[in-house]
Amino acid sequence: MAITVVLRGGSRDGDSTEVADEVSRLFAASDAPGLLDVYEATDVRAAVRGNEERAVVFEWVGQESTEGIAPEAIHMPPAH
Repeated sequence: MAITVVLRGGSRDGDSTEVADEVSRLFAASDAPGLLDVYEATDVRAAVRGNEERAVVFEWVGQESTEGIAPEAIHMPPAH
């Protein structure tokens, strides 16, 4: 089952996406070359425009190298 999450902090602050409900850690494309922003699930819920259910808030906890992370495991920013 998928849940909606909203990212808080880091370079993806305010982005939302859907993940499997067992996901507790999310890697997101960072503005810093060669690094990923790392987000972890919290117990906080927040409203996301266009969604009836409140989203799980994932807080920014730091950055990690892209080395060894599969591209499909990375949350990419929305195309503008």
